[in-house]
Amino acid sequence: MKTWVEKNYKLCLILLCLFAFVVRFYRVGEIQSYIFDEVYHAVTAKLIARNDPRAYEWWNPPIEPNTAVDWLHPPLAKYTQAVGIRVFGETPFGWRISSVLFGTAVIYLTARLGEYLFKSKTIGLLAGMLAAFDGLLLVQSRLAMNDVHVTFFLLLTFLTYAWYRRSLQRVINKPQQLAAQKSSLQKKLLLAVVCAGLSMGTKWSGLFGLGVIWAFEFLFLITELNKIAPTTKKAVNTIIGRVLLLVVLPFSIYVLSYTHMFLQGKTLVCTSDLIQNGSCYCSQESSGWVNALKAISGGDGNGWERLEARGGCKRLISHFSELHHQIWWYQTTLKATHAYQSRPLQWFLNLRPVWMYVKYDDGKVANIYAQGNTALFWIGDLAIFATLFLLARYSVQQLTQKVSVKSKKALEILTRWIRALTDFDTAHGALFFLTFAYFAVWLPWQTSPRIMFFYHYTPAVPLLAINLAYWMNRLAAYRVGRWISAAILFSVALVFVVFFANWTGLTVSAKMANEVYFAIKSWK
Repeated sequence: MKTWVEKNYKLCLILLCLFAFVVRFYRVGEIQSYIFDEVYHAVTAKLIARNDPRAYEWWNPPIEPNTAVDWLHPPLAKYTQAVGIRVFGETPFGWRISSVLFGTAVIYLTARLGEYLFKSKTIGLLAGMLAAFDGLLLVQSRLAMNDVHVTFFLLLTFLTYAWYRRSLQRVINKPQQLAAQKSSLQKKLLLAVVCAGLSMGTKWSGLFGLGVIWAFEFLFLITELNKIAPTTKKAVNTIIGRVLLLVVLPFSIYVLSYTHMFLQGKTLVCTSDLIQNGSCYCSQESSGWVNALKAISGGDGNGWERLEARGGCKRLISHFSELHHQIWWYQTTLKATHAYQSRPLQWFLNLRPVWMYVKYDDGKVANIYAQGNTALFWIGDLAIFATLFLLARYSVQQLTQKVSVKSKKALEILTRWIRALTDFDTAHGALFFLTFAYFAVWLPWQTSPRIMFFYHYTPAVPLLAINLAYWMNRLAAYRVGRWISAAILFSVALVFVVFFANWTGLTVSAKMANEVYFAIKSWK
């Protein structure tokens, strides 16, 4: 029998998205000054809206006082912000409305991903509600930065890839159906890869989503390649096809994200023999293929270097190449510090928010802190540990079952274990994919050499919400568990109501801010 939620799912989803939109739209253009990194992103979106080439140049002085051009990130998010500016003018509303829309879409995709992974409309709506009550997602949906945009594309990547894998799972052991659906399956995988490419075109951390696809495709190929490619020739062609699809295509989409820059005349390939800004730049580093030939042949290697030496340089490179050289140099050599920088473990525990805006007014204060919903984060962290324990126990069960052929025991056990964990048609497989994606979108930041901020955790929050919703739904199967689940949802909603002012710049008393919003010392 269907529950009330299942019968009225579409209505509930519409109301959820409407709520998410309203709290993001409310007073979004009220603060007239730039908020935090809008001094980079919004300023650059203005340039793009004006078709000003300085949006992609690293050498210019500040366009406005106390600002700088954001040439460090790919431009897709700024394109959408520029559209808002073209429609609504060079106003805070104009450059923030894009984030409002993408932030609302993030709540929708959270609900749909939760529903699809676990085949449960209840889990989907619960996940969407939890995400809609989060402060970090709310704040990033109300200012002109790119984090909520990359979150949108990452969720779309995971949803389309799960769609592809579940469709594949259902025919993998049915050769005739597999052959009949080959074209449809390829289109679904293509769609997932395109979404991953768009993620990368929004922010470099979008590569984490592509990494999830790489990992699961590798596990699939080592266990099921013989089913989709029964001969050596077909296997080789399949592997080559996967490389083209999973590597060449997404990086090509990334390059295409700079189309606006190329239309302005800046080069992808340098064809001149002259050094010129916007076209060709001097490099004193040889290409990788030249270095490889030098290493193979030995000697001084001058002959190989002369093959590409032009204009008095070891090589001339395009504007696109030099731009990325500048980005890489900046990201890997930056030694700056910031009072609100943090590390990934602090994100996991919601211990160090980012202070983005303040206005003092006669004993009162209005703040904007990019901060997670404490109830969601802390209870969600417990749910993550519960999931890890469940997956570990399930893995032990798979690894200790008896096998039929002694001579292939280790291989058969390993293959069965991988198949069990990557079966998108089961709850364990869905949990493994969700958990893998959750850690993939934020844990790699631990290796970053530069300063980091809490908002880098933004893409992880929807996945955290889905994981918690899964456990809340399991608890609801028991009488006491229903009360626990209700208490969790109530506590998350209560924190949202209490902290809403601190996340949106509403004025409160200084006493309220100090005693509630800064109850934990590191929150201030």
